[in-house]
This record gives sequence, structure tokens and C-alpha cells, in this order.
Amino acid sequence: MKLAVQDANIFIDLELSGLFDLWLQMGVEVHTTDLIRGELEKGKHHMALAYLRGMTVHEVDFEELATIAELERSVGSRAKFNDCSVLYLAGKLRVPLLSGDGALRSAAEKRGLEVRGTLWIFDTLIERKLLAPSVAAEKLRALLGQDRFLPKSACDERLARWEKA
Repeated sequence: MKLAVQDANIFIDLELSGLFDLWLQMGVEVHTTDLIRGELEKGKHHMALAYLRGMTVHEVDFEELATIAELERSVGSRAKFNDCSVLYLAGKLRVPLLSGDGALRSAAEKRGLEVRGTLWIFDTLIERKLLAPSVAAEKLRALLGQDRFLPKSACDERLARWEKA
């Protein structure tokens, strides 16, 4: 993956797990929207915002706001407006979407977009030998302890595998 659009929950998971530096070593050109930046500012995610400075932030114009609003209506009340802004951007750029939001992931897949999440980032960091499985298990456990919305069975499977390695 050379380029991807990233949702706020991935920024937050990377911040909380302390994996931003390793993620950036992957060489993925990350794009997001100014609405996601605003969400990170509102949540006081200072570390994520610091890393965001080296990424491409698309300023959503008035015409795009209307398109995003229509997209939000078509997706339904399950996905927030800010989330729909990254769905719109991933569709516009025709690149993968990085998100852990279930409604957003489903909407992206229905539109033929590739979708990946936090666990994929962990898996890829391990695969590329940037992160040891035992350290990944520690970081995932810490992340789960902070009430992050990650799929329990997939997390349990990885923890069992990584802790054996």
C-alpha cells in the first residue's frame, strides 16, 4: 500500500499504542481531511496532531461538504459526518481507507474500497519485522485496556499467537 486515507480512530490507536514512528517507517503516504484534524483537536490528541503535520490534510470545500452530507444520508445514521469525509476522500482518490469504525468500513466495502484497520497495522509491522510479536501483544493489551473498539475475537487470536512467538 503506497497511499491511504486515515480515519480519526486509527490516529488515536496509533497515538495510544505508541506506534506512530513505526507506522511512518512503512512508507505509506497518509491523507485525511480537515474535519478529522478538527476531531483530533477537539479530543486533545496532541501526539496524533504532531504527526499529522507531516501528512496530507485535505481542506474540504463547500461543494464537497454537500457531497459528504449526501454520502452521510446514504450511509445512514451509523456513520458520523467526519467519518463520511474520509470515506468521500478515499473514494475520490480511489485508495484504501484505514478505519476501525464498523459502519464506515461496511460503507467503504459496499463502494468497492479496500479497508484496513489497527490490527492490520500491527500485523504488517510484525510481518516487516519492525515490531516483535511479544511487544505487539503488550501494546495491543494496553490498547484494549483503554476501551478501544477492536474486534474481540480477532484480538484474542492475535494475542494467543503473538504471546507464543
